[in-house]
Amino acid sequence: MERGDRVRIEVPADSPLFAGHFPGHPILPGIAHLAIVERALGSPITAARSVKLRRPVVPGETLELALTPGEGGWTRFEITHQGKPVSSGSVTTGGEGAGEWEEPATGAGEFPLLLPHAPPARLIRGVIAAEAERIVCAAEVPPDHPLAAEGHAPAFLAVEAAAQGAAVLEALARREDPTPRIGYLVGIREARFTTVPLPVGRPFQVSARLSGSAPPLSIYEIAAGEAMAGTISTYITAAG
Repeated sequence: MERGDRVRIEVPADSPLFAGHFPGHPILPGIAHLAIVERALGSPITAARSVKLRRPVVPGETLELALTPGEGGWTRFEITHQGKPVSSGSVTTGGEGAGEWEEPATGAGEFPLLLPHAPPARLIRGVIAAEAERIVCAAEVPPDHPLAAEGHAPAFLAVEAAAQGAAVLEALARREDPTPRIGYLVGIREARFTTVPLPVGRPFQVSARLSGSAPPLSIYEIAAGEAMAGTISTYITAAG
């Protein structure tokens, strides 16, 4: 698409993007908004900033995407539904995007009860270390993930993995009731991504450190080796 144009995007009810996110309450993963933008740009996104996810997208909705050129190689995007804001932010495809993925230093078992996600949406495979305000997890992109193709996935998918790690940390903190609760990625303040694609079927390490909280909103500093780093905001729903 040409920058400045608006393009309609159908989100069919049977889209594989909804698979496992979440069973019985399907919503479009927040990171899929960047996938929509990257596809329109035609080049890998190497950084994102000031990204706001204002409302969940449910199956069957029709969205509109607008791209506006900015300074320094940045492009502002806005996604709307029936004229109302859905998400917005700025991304760039410039820069070298250096950095390698880090494999987990130790093995980790599965913790299926701590996340509401189901395969193929669930990326976290285990907890390597957990402290009061920081968690390190082993993650892996399954071959049938909807954003995987030819053995690779976009680097920004590591943001989703780190957000899931943050959800595990939040559940561990609720010792009296660690029942999984649905959470939303609602913001990306600053994030950078390597141009090296995320390998499918190979474990990689992600971390999330709580840097601010005003429940149900929390802010985390996230990383995946030297390949991804940034700051995200999440919203955790109340027990239902």
